Amino acid sequence: MTSFHGRALAAALVLILAGAAAPAAVQPPAEAVEPAAPAPATGGPRSPGVTDRVIVKFTDGAEPAPRTRERVYAEAAERIAPRGAAAGGHPEAAPLLDEISETVDSARVVAADELLDAAQLETLIAALEEDPAVEYAEPDHLASITAVPDDPYYATSQWNLQATAAGLDLPSAWDRATGSGQTIAVVDTGITSHPDLDANVLPGHDFVSLHAGGVQPGHSRDGDGWDPDPQDEGDYAGPGECGSGSAARSSSWHGTHTAGTAAARGNNATGVAGVAHGAKLLPVRALGACGDGYVSDIAVAIAWAAGDDVDTVPANPHPATVVNLSLGFLSSTCPAALQEGIDRALSRGASVVVAAGNNNRDARLESPANCRGVIAVASTTAHGARAGYSNWGRVTLAAPGGDPSRQILSTADAGRARPGGGTYAYKYGTSMASPTVAGVVALVRETDPTLSPAQVKEVLVATARPLPGPCPGGCGAGLVHPRAAVARATLQEGYTTQGAIGALHARIGAATGAPRSHERCGLAQDGCYQEFERGAIYWSAGSGARWVHGSVRSTWNRAGGVNGLLGYPRTQETGNGAGGVHQRFQRGTVVWSAGTGAAAVRGAIGARWGALGGETGPLGCPLRGERGGLPGGGAHQAFERGRILWLPATGAQPVRGAIGRAYADLRGEHGRLGYPVTPEHRSGDSVLQRFQGGSIGYRHGAITISAR
Repeated sequence: MTSFHGRALAAALVLILAGAAAPAAVQPPAEAVEPAAPAPATGGPRSPGVTDRVIVKFTDGAEPAPRTRERVYAEAAERIAPRGAAAGGHPEAAPLLDEISETVDSARVVAADELLDAAQLETLIAALEEDPAVEYAEPDHLASITAVPDDPYYATSQWNLQATAAGLDLPSAWDRATGSGQTIAVVDTGITSHPDLDANVLPGHDFVSLHAGGVQPGHSRDGDGWDPDPQDEGDYAGPGECGSGSAARSSSWHGTHTAGTAAARGNNATGVAGVAHGAKLLPVRALGACGDGYVSDIAVAIAWAAGDDVDTVPANPHPATVVNLSLGFLSSTCPAALQEGIDRALSRGASVVVAAGNNNRDARLESPANCRGVIAVASTTAHGARAGYSNWGRVTLAAPGGDPSRQILSTADAGRARPGGGTYAYKYGTSMASPTVAGVVALVRETDPTLSPAQVKEVLVATARPLPGPCPGGCGAGLVHPRAAVARATLQEGYTTQGAIGALHARIGAATGAPRSHERCGLAQDGCYQEFERGAIYWSAGSGARWVHGSVRSTWNRAGGVNGLLGYPRTQETGNGAGGVHQRFQRGTVVWSAGTGAAAVRGAIGARWGALGGETGPLGCPLRGERGGLPGGGAHQAFERGRILWLPATGAQPVRGAIGRAYADLRGEHGRLGYPVTPEHRSGDSVLQRFQGGSIGYRHGAITISAR
């Protein structure tokens, strides 16, 4: 069984929230409660590129020993430009990198002794990925809660659940399902004891690892790292603790609010009713001080919540059937570690519902909304329009999240800093829309527990109704429709195929398996697709119907699928003559072999690689995708037996063999030779390659380096 290798930390504090004494029952206030402190002026998650951690994944079967890994980290850190000189001071030493833990898929979490800015991270990651043993390196972002801060407006009822034009008419769905038998994991700031929650809460876990030093974003405040107590310790902060110049803030009790939105007890003559008030709640703490948490912790929290094994952590006896993530950060791609955690949850049958984000921008630019397989939820107002703050575009559907004038009432805590007793509060944001849909997923799963995450998503998409108001930018399939979703799950409607997709399925159905969704259209270039047991068939007028599956599909999806760098598939997957397979797309090729996995080649680098013979040529199969961010705006891609480097002024040129090794010893494109300007040229028994700053020659086992 696959395991996570987690941080070996002793649990100094072992408290089970479900066993805590409940405070006296508290009724909703007649007026809006005192609002929480406002978020930073950006109105959304902190800017990416400021973190003290990176995630490094070594290639399976090629992971170096600890001392060698230390050398890899140290050499990469030396490449970071010295700081201090630009300000007139003495340049400081390179940051120290220390391997502190592991996250999903045995990737390593490496911490610097200080925060790294975007330029430093870009240089560090490029340097790490030059090592052939490194599969990928990426920033370990701090993700933040996505609830828009409270404002002092009045609200008097749960309009979002009522039978109005903008509401969800939950009573008509509750006639058939209340979420009984389902478990909703809330990966958030933790939870506090509350009379409207306690009876539904299961023992959870705390995955906030940062506990040393003073209070800073993502700090656990509980004196230790991972432990079995998911209590929310408060995300309050003093002046400057959430970033330079940041104001003091009270605790948001964000996790308690999202938990109540999803599954506060119903029919108990107390407080509010959650969407799935018959479901159980699994609190999983992954966000600490300032409402922040590291992606490496969040990824493990997601997988553990769904029942995946995590070393040093007891098995979860109550695996979730749906995981809610009301958090986010700006990133144009989903981090590999976060995607791995999500994939593990999906593989165990748990749907993953995420907030689209509160930045009024395309959801493709925010994670986890842009991660593969998730149900991304935009936010609507009491008038049924997309909320002005809500992200839009590539989302799955929408749900009520409110706005300053009409907010979402849910469970909260009376404490300004530490827990002070159960109360209720109004909040608005995609953080409220996401647990609403998580609750609807629980209703659907109660109706038909055999549905896979993909089938649950299809049910929600197929039954969503048009928004009563406008949605500039697009709100996916529309407004979630609980009654229709439950009814469709009850019908157990079978899926059929038609048209070009149906014709291809008729020919290769033994390979694809049975259909697992209806045909869906409206993709880029007026394309369509349909999910099957083992992959999907995509169609466009220019490419025809093609089956995409397995590792090739995973790599293609990572590049953005039909909307991404590669576009639609143009061929079926075929053998490549090198013991692997490849599949051609409109703007590139994905290549797979047992030794290298799947990677895409495209653009000028892909054209040069193809001209050299592709996977049967001297470079072999790609080890990973193209990487940019090199000096001068260059890019490179690593292959089994060398690299191809590209710069606008030099084009795409390969380096390999003895010359390639000598070039690497001279620090490659970062060294005095710069980029290659020609490929190798052989004359008799001599080989010569020219670079911007000179040349490297090879003859009879000897290397000659000439500088201009």
